[in-house]
Amino acid sequence: MISIRKNKLEEKVVRLLNNLTLNRKLVLLYIFCVVFPLLLTDGVILTMIISNERSQFNEEMRNVATNVSADFIASVKTAADVSNNLYVDSAIYKFLDTGFTDNADFYSQYFEFIHNNGYSAFYLPNVSRLVFVADNNTLVSGGNVFTLDSVTDTNWYREFISNDQKTQLVFYFMGDDEGGSVQTKTKQLKLVRWLDYQKNPYVKKMLVINLDYPLIMTNFSSKKYGMLAYICDGDKIVISTDGQTNIYSPYSSVNEADRKRAGYTTNFSYLGKTYTILVFPENSNVVSSALKNHVPLVILLLTINILLPLLLVRLINKSFTNRLWQLDKVFESGTDNVALVTVNNVEGTDEIAHLMNSYNDLVVRNRKLIKTIYDDKLVYQETEIEKQQAELLAMRMQINPHFMFNCLENLRMHSVIKGEKETAAMIERLAALERDVVEWNQDVIPLHKEMGFIKNYLKLQQYRYGERFTFSINVTDEVSDAAIPKLTLATFVENACVHGAEKKTREVVIMINAHANGDKLILEVEDTGAGMDSASAERLQKRMNECTFADLKRNKHIGILNACLRTKLIAGDDVEFVFESEEKIGTYIKITMPLKHFESQPHEGGEANEQSTDTTG
Repeated sequence: MISIRKNKLEEKVVRLLNNLTLNRKLVLLYIFCVVFPLLLTDGVILTMIISNERSQFNEEMRNVATNVSADFIASVKTAADVSNNLYVDSAIYKFLDTGFTDNADFYSQYFEFIHNNGYSAFYLPNVSRLVFVADNNTLVSGGNVFTLDSVTDTNWYREFISNDQKTQLVFYFMGDDEGGSVQTKTKQLKLVRWLDYQKNPYVKKMLVINLDYPLIMTNFSSKKYGMLAYICDGDKIVISTDGQTNIYSPYSSVNEADRKRAGYTTNFSYLGKTYTILVFPENSNVVSSALKNHVPLVILLLTINILLPLLLVRLINKSFTNRLWQLDKVFESGTDNVALVTVNNVEGTDEIAHLMNSYNDLVVRNRKLIKTIYDDKLVYQETEIEKQQAELLAMRMQINPHFMFNCLENLRMHSVIKGEKETAAMIERLAALERDVVEWNQDVIPLHKEMGFIKNYLKLQQYRYGERFTFSINVTDEVSDAAIPKLTLATFVENACVHGAEKKTREVVIMINAHANGDKLILEVEDTGAGMDSASAERLQKRMNECTFADLKRNKHIGILNACLRTKLIAGDDVEFVFESEEKIGTYIKITMPLKHFESQPHEGGEANEQSTDTTG
């Protein structure tokens, strides 16, 4: 079913193409075989380029984020390492837990504590100052030591407490609530840590390391990351690589639009807090960037895949159409003139050039044919005259069979008068056979008429062979009027008598059967004669099924082959011959052919329409 639909679709497409000019066919060929595959293949290539560009782009942004986070950690790592060392320093815990009697007592021990341990002057990268804070009211706030009450209202302390982390970096803006001059109102960065290594539930202590935020920002600004990047603490932008180090304005905030505009976003955690890195590429349009970076490749693809095939199709079209128009002109000239004209200057060796050369050969043969027709016209007229004379001669010769029939009838009547009934019967059957042979007005006859001829023939053979020869004929009603070639079945019966009965001295039986098998006519001739060897029988059967008119030139079995060929002419290739034989046993012939009823002639006499066995001994 699918194959039938496919064939119908192909036929419709071919009919449509047959109505298009060659130029349009080539345009369709260019569109479907060049443009569409080009769009597909180049689309795949560009998709791969864009995908590779996007991957490379993402990798660059990922590297920027990695470098920024690493530089950020490196800028505060020194402070983190200092906090780890001071966290276990017992001198700090001892000093902050001490209850001082008065301010003098505090200052005397303060200077000793600060200067002996070197806490007042730290010369470490990005670290500007150390501050110790304790919930000890005997302390005097100032310098490197402050009471907890004195810092609870500061921005940095409130931010530290709100995150509920033991150690963290605090980015804040020192505002008016902390006092100081205008110059002190700046962005600040502190590392704040609870000091709880030595447990004292009565005195809370913390370490505050002030980092040099301007210096950190300057270091970030001096580095070339290639892209803008933000380090955000929540919505607060704490580090930026935009090259601006303005520390006198509060921290900027990142909004939802900024997050969507970012090409790459990632998080990292450090000192108990999670930070977000936003990376902003210079050109967010990856497609345009990819095309811009691969302009030579795009131009090369367009040139190779579009311009060159278009030029080639144009040249091929010109090669076709010019010569086809030349052919069309010579064909048109042939409609106006009796003689065709040849194509001059045939160019090329392709199929069109071959067609033009073939046309020129046709013109030459046409001219020769015209000359031959004129030259042979007189010969043809003479042949027609001779043909008419032969037909007249044949008409004259038809008189002879009638004369022979009259003579045979005189002999039969003479035998009847003299009482020789057997001789009269033989002469009567011989006359019937002669009449059937001579009257050949049609090649196809009904089966019952063929059987009538065969019965007369076998009756004559009985006179010859006597009691050692018998026969039977069985024909069913449904095949009585089946159409068969005249004297074909009789040929096989005659072969059974000549080659079967004559070569055997004992009793011989010939059986003839005709019946239907579905839409097939089955004809069978079997004898108990001399037979032949199986090899010869196989060769004869092969010749019967594969015979041609050329085989009639051979002398052997010419009658059988003639009957086979005539049967094939009537039944077509749908006929089969079976020939089986065995020496001293007999021969069997079976003919299978389509069952076709004879319609033009009515039954005659019913002599051969025999249902029961007709046996004569």
